[in-house]
Amino acid sequence: MSHTDDAQQYFTRQVAKLLEGRDSAVVDAAQLTDFDWQTLCFEREDALELTFSGAGADKVFRFGYEDYFVAEPYVERSPAERCIGRQDKLVLKKKYPGYKDTVEFQLAEGAAAP
Repeated sequence: MSHTDDAQQYFTRQVAKLLEGRDSAVVDAAQLTDFDWQTLCFEREDALELTFSGAGADKVFRFGYEDYFVAEPYVERSPAERCIGRQDKLVLKKKYPGYKDTVEFQLAEGAAAP
């Protein structure tokens, strides 16, 4: 297993932990990983791509939309086609409250502008 696979598994476990017992949570973006990075970019392709940059080598995570989701870039507070910093806040939100299912990422109020 590569370091990226380990990091992606940590990310998945961390999102679940941050949402444990809740339908949504506002978190610092830095809380999502156990490695150093400077920017996190969200891309909507065939899958959701998260690119963590700035600590030597980029780490790219790919997730199916049944696991993680971001709305189209024109939707208010969507991080799609945007990059944020470690200090920025994200909203982790269960797309279907009450179920262990798809998690949507949104920019918290005051997060990085487009």
